[in-house]
Amino acid sequence: MRVSTRRNAARVAAATSVALLVPLVVATESAEAAPAGAPAAVSAAAPAKNMTRAQVKHRRAVHKRAALVKFAKKKKRTGQYVAGASRSNAFDCSGFTKLIYRKVAKINLPHYSAAQMHRAKRVSKRHLKRGDLLFWGPGARQHVSMYIGGGKMIGANNPRSDVQIEGINGGYWRPRYHSAGRLIQG
Repeated sequence: MRVSTRRNAARVAAATSVALLVPLVVATESAEAAPAGAPAAVSAAAPAKNMTRAQVKHRRAVHKRAALVKFAKKKKRTGQYVAGASRSNAFDCSGFTKLIYRKVAKINLPHYSAAQMHRAKRVSKRHLKRGDLLFWGPGARQHVSMYIGGGKMIGANNPRSDVQIEGINGGYWRPRYHSAGRLIQG
């Protein structure tokens, strides 16, 4: 009987800690660019009755961007770089971003970095939000990756490194930066 009680106590403790952390993640993203009057820490589940449409749209966008990053980070352990591929565990850079957006946001992107750039709304590097796409090289044809916050990006870089998290201003990437684009508005 004691073992069962301990297991239940552990489950309750784990659920409580997750419940406490989720509003913190949402609040961090909300603080970046919340519409005027938006509550700082909100749940993405159901909109409050007193929220404006802009606030509801912002809340949903924050939740979707967080889901994009979470899904992409899972692929860091399971994904493999394969040139020209766009499968669930084998992809190149544009296949990786295509997969993430299709699975999480239900947005179907073309399998080519420059074409993905043309689908996104341009944003400056200093206004990046999690989930924004980063384009590299002349004409944005060299590489595409996804911004995950904190000056870092995730992308399928090459067969030697598969899916990798790196700083966006690293020595190799800084001179190759072309532009950034946003697909999740709000």
